[in-house]
Amino acid sequence: MRLSQCQNFHDFRRMARQRLPGPIFNYIDGAADDETTYRRNTEAFEACDLVPDVLRGVADVDMSVTVMGQKLAMPVYCSPTALQRLFHHDGERAVAAAAGKFGTMFGVSSLGTVSLEEARQISGGPQVYQFYFHKDRGLNRDMMARAKAAGVQVMMLTVDSITGGNRERDKRTGFAIPFRLNLAGIAQFAIKPAWAINYATHERFRLPQLDGHVDMGGGAMSISRYFTEMLDPAMTWDDVAAMVREWGGQFCLKGIMSVEDARRAVDIGCTGIVLSNHGGRQL
Repeated sequence: MRLSQCQNFHDFRRMARQRLPGPIFNYIDGAADDETTYRRNTEAFEACDLVPDVLRGVADVDMSVTVMGQKLAMPVYCSPTALQRLFHHDGERAVAAAAGKFGTMFGVSSLGTVSLEEARQISGGPQVYQFYFHKDRGLNRDMMARAKAAGVQVMMLTVDSITGGNRERDKRTGFAIPFRLNLAGIAQFAIKPAWAINYATHERFRLPQLDGHVDMGGGAMSISRYFTEMLDPAMTWDDVAAMVREWGGQFCLKGIMSVEDARRAVDIGCTGIVLSNHGGRQL
């Protein structure tokens, strides 16, 4: 299957299944526990109807919109996603370039595989930094200062992933970062060698936002340990309010799921929210 044959999301998913080793495909495609929330999210979107108002005069179409103070050419933006170069060697570079081409916003994750600074150089459009709250408050301050220096316009704090999810698909293959595959996982890599060749012939896989804390070589900390040991489960609204004041700009909470929490986000100075349960991937 070729890229030119992809007409919709389902085609892209089918091509990914064909090209990627099973453990990597299932990391992208899977969710936590029995994946009930993941399925319900999909069903909820499918249950929505868009009811158009007709005869509005649409000879000249303008899809532009302002989101968190950022002017976008269309009401769609590229959400931050972890470990993108694990799926394709271009990773966040390709996302930044596409967002710049189409005049929209894009995000880089704390677990991104391209640095905030490099992504900023690729796209002149607005950039989001998806941030995890750490026990080390000094690390939090340093990471926010780095984002501001890089020219990031929107700070997006994730509050729907305070601990790593029970990813049963990953347990079946032994998938982890750094790799600790079991025999079943290794066998799935063996039958799709193109991914390994691509991985070996491009630059070393790394997590530049967290250099010295998490890496691919196993010398620092695994992704699962990062979630369980470095993130702060004691984070409160007071902590977030302090971050909002320190950032002093557009600040978004990702992971709001109730009207009450949405109102509280406004009360502490947040300028945006993302309605999210992390896709059911962690919760």
